[in-house]
Amino acid sequence: MIFLLAAATVVIVGLLFYVLFVILSYKYRLDEQSTELERLPASFDGTNLLFISDIHRRIIPEKMIEKCIAAGGADLVLIGGDLRERNVPLERTRSNIQKLARIAPIYLVYGNHDFDEDMRALEVMLSEERVRVLVNESVVLEQRDGRRIRLVGVDDPRTRRDRLSHALREPEDGGELCTIVLAHAPILATRLPEDAAVDLILAGHTHGGQIALPFIGPVLRRKSDSPYVRGWFELASKQTTGPKLTRLFVSCGFGTSGLPIRFMTPPELHRITLRSVRQGEN
Repeated sequence: MIFLLAAATVVIVGLLFYVLFVILSYKYRLDEQSTELERLPASFDGTNLLFISDIHRRIIPEKMIEKCIAAGGADLVLIGGDLRERNVPLERTRSNIQKLARIAPIYLVYGNHDFDEDMRALEVMLSEERVRVLVNESVVLEQRDGRRIRLVGVDDPRTRRDRLSHALREPEDGGELCTIVLAHAPILATRLPEDAAVDLILAGHTHGGQIALPFIGPVLRRKSDSPYVRGWFELASKQTTGPKLTRLFVSCGFGTSGLPIRFMTPPELHRITLRSVRQGEN
C-alpha cells in the first residue's frame, strides 16, 4: 500500500510539473535588447530589428504583434528559421507571416525543420507574401545619406547547407560594410572563415535547451550543437581589417520541438536596437 501511494504521488507530481511546463511554453514575451556595433554608420543608429526564430507549430498571438507596435515597431523583421515543421498547415504559417508583415518588411533564412516537407508550397507562399528569403546570399541596405550595411542570410547550418563564404563574396566594398548575418543555428559561429568580417550574428535553433535547471543549465541539448545555447557572446575576430569583435546573439526561440514544454527558457521574440560608436559622424 505504501508503495502504491508513493507511486501515485510521483505520477501526480510529475503530471503537475508537466502541466506547469506546458503553461510556461505559452508565456510569450517581447525581449528588448540593444547592441553597439563599431562599424555601424551613424545614420543607422537606432535601427530596430524584430528577430524571431523557431516558431514551429505555434500561432503568433495578435497581442504580441500589438505589443511590438506599441513599443515602437521595427525597421526590419528577421526570421531565423524553423518557420514550420512537419504537418503544420500552410495557412497557419501564412497567417504568422502576415501578422509579422504588419510590423516591417520580412527577411528569412531556412532552418532544419523547414525541410521536413516539400519546399515548393512554402517557397510559393513566401513569394506571394513578399518575404525576402536569403539562401547563402546578401542584400545591401542603404540610408538616405548613402551609408550602407549588409544583411547576410545563410541556409541551414544544422544540415550543412550553409555557405557563408559564398554569401560574403560581394567585392564592391572590399568587406568594409557593417555586416549582420542571419542564420538558423549558432554552430555557424564555429565555422567562420578567417577572412570573414562579420559584426553581428543572429541565430536560434537551440530553444535555450527548452528545459533548464538551476545550477545545471540546459537539459535538452545535443552534443553535436555548438557551445552557444542562449544570450550574447563575443567572438574574437580572426582578421585584421574588419571589426575587432563579432557579436553573437542566440534566441531561446518562440515555439517548441518535441514536447510542448519549457522551463526557465521563456518563449520570446526580440526587438533589438542597433547602436553605433560613430554617432558623431556627419
